[in-house]
Amino acid sequence: MIPSLQYNLEGKIESPLSPYQPSSEIKELLSIAQLDAQAGDEILTRPFEEFNDMSLIQRANLDQKDWLGYSPSQSSDPDEAWMFTGTSSITRSQIISTAANLAEQVVYPGAFAQNDEDEEDEAAAQVMRLAIEYNCRRSGYEETFLYGVISGLVNPVSYFKVDYAKKYIEILEGTASEYKKIKVLDEMFSGFQHQLLPLDEVLLGNPYVFNMQAQPFVINRRRITMHEARSSHGDHSNFIQVRPGVVSIFNETDGLFYDADDAEQDGMVTECRFMYRGQDREFVVVNNVYLSNPNTEYLPMRHRRILTDGHTIPLYNIVKYGAEPIDAKRFAYYKSLASKLSNDKELVDRMRQNAVDAATFGTFPSIFTMGAGKLDKSVFIPATTQEIGKDAKIQPATGMMNPQYAYEAARMAEQDIYNAGVDPRTSGVRQGPETARGAIILQQNAIRNLGVIGKMIAFGLVKPVGELMADDIVRYQTVGETMQLEGGGLGMKYQNMILNDKVIDGQKKTVVVKFTDEWANINLSKEDIRYKEVKMLEDAGDNKVIYESNPAVWSKRKFLIVIEADAFRPKNDAFDRTFKIEVYDRAINNPLIAQDLEKLGDVTRDFLFEPTVKGDSAKYIPRDTKKVMQSIGAPTQALDKSQNPNVVNKTVQQGAMAGAGNLSMLQ
Repeated sequence: MIPSLQYNLEGKIESPLSPYQPSSEIKELLSIAQLDAQAGDEILTRPFEEFNDMSLIQRANLDQKDWLGYSPSQSSDPDEAWMFTGTSSITRSQIISTAANLAEQVVYPGAFAQNDEDEEDEAAAQVMRLAIEYNCRRSGYEETFLYGVISGLVNPVSYFKVDYAKKYIEILEGTASEYKKIKVLDEMFSGFQHQLLPLDEVLLGNPYVFNMQAQPFVINRRRITMHEARSSHGDHSNFIQVRPGVVSIFNETDGLFYDADDAEQDGMVTECRFMYRGQDREFVVVNNVYLSNPNTEYLPMRHRRILTDGHTIPLYNIVKYGAEPIDAKRFAYYKSLASKLSNDKELVDRMRQNAVDAATFGTFPSIFTMGAGKLDKSVFIPATTQEIGKDAKIQPATGMMNPQYAYEAARMAEQDIYNAGVDPRTSGVRQGPETARGAIILQQNAIRNLGVIGKMIAFGLVKPVGELMADDIVRYQTVGETMQLEGGGLGMKYQNMILNDKVIDGQKKTVVVKFTDEWANINLSKEDIRYKEVKMLEDAGDNKVIYESNPAVWSKRKFLIVIEADAFRPKNDAFDRTFKIEVYDRAINNPLIAQDLEKLGDVTRDFLFEPTVKGDSAKYIPRDTKKVMQSIGAPTQALDKSQNPNVVNKTVQQGAMAGAGNLSMLQ
């Protein structure tokens, strides 16, 4: 909530004049920013027909209560205190079940060539795929993705922020008597920093613009400690004007800043990052104190995409997504799964409460008396006595309740919830004998149940996150750093990316991606390239794969970030193993495969051993197929690769592509 100035009865400002009085250019900028923040804040609390005349905040609060299984406290009225007020956790269970299916196989964004027929484009895309996976592994992407999926199912809108940072930390080196402070790179908070943002920390300019990049402005507003504010902005000359509990407010009438009390008074400050993509402008204010470039004409947005012509365009680095669409890509927000289930959950809760109350009433019925006076509840306490007349009549009101109808209504509502979410009976859970055909049917059922939600997560979250990551990889991780060479000269040092335990052709291998300018501006013949590829293949050995790329050329390639259709197929090792073994049984009887030991070895590795011993299947396949052929009395001429130059070329080419990348891309 943005604080306001205090006025007296005469309409004059009573708030004290602020010591912070910036330049006229900054005042003009902040006056517009202040109005935009108010407009974005109003959108959070505006009722929308799309939310059944509730605001975004109200809808989110209700969805959060259903997700948490919130139960109101019992009534303080003695006549109602006995009534059951507990609620079911069925919404939470359905969201967890759906999230488990969506996130069972963590989805990495995939990079593919703009032109898959072009070897250079395909090689560039392969390097980008590895670079994205390398950064996902190091940035906690898997955990953030899981929480992001749950957030998308619970809330009417969720935000995923992709940020790349280089943070430094001061450390002490030496002894107690002789030490010094030095700055070192803080690897924990450097590199990609994936964050999930609460919906009230992101202010949009227009609730009826669906595309995030088309928003007139996006404001990232958050409460932070003074320590964090000083760490991020303490070097700015205006930071001395930042004070906890005090917000500087610009008054349009006289063009001055006044101090207003912070509404929260929690010792923290409000950091707002204003982003205007259409104007290529981004700046930061803390408690409304401007902490960016004094030259307001030059405030380029941080996140940028490099185009093939060398220009860069600004982009918002915040991804917006949700569970289900509300209209035809007009409304900016979404229908959450919690909201979708809310009416049926309310019915389940009401009927269960009625059923429990009926059971309570049946256990402790009301008593009707004739001639016995009023019997209070103390008569139900064991070992007590109550004097009544001998002609008095007592009748319990046992015929007034029947919980059967309430339970039946609750069961019907639960079935509606299963139909709206992921029914356990059709979510990939095996019901009968395990067969390959049954596995396929179960997988299809699971995909069908995920339906629109799975596609919204794929194309609303994973794809744009991958696109933003690719931008930052090109801009920050392919740039060399100047370093001192042993001979005294200067050279460029580029980043290497190492991925351990990556399964390639049935073996766990270490993949190394090297960016180098060694081959820049050098014309290599095809023979030179082939020689280099073979040399790299030999250097890599059996347990390593090496890719080399010239970043100057690689970064100019156009990548497509896509999610394949089966990326959200729930992963189940038992199903995959059953299916692959059945394929193996048929493949080994196929004459096209049975007569080719090389192909037979591939089938055995991929369909028999790999499903069971992932990453170690290659060690069970004989390397010397000539010996195998001789042992069974088969001719070996076809396997003598030294007599078949086509086989040699094919083997070298495949090995070079797998182990060294495509060197024509390096020049």
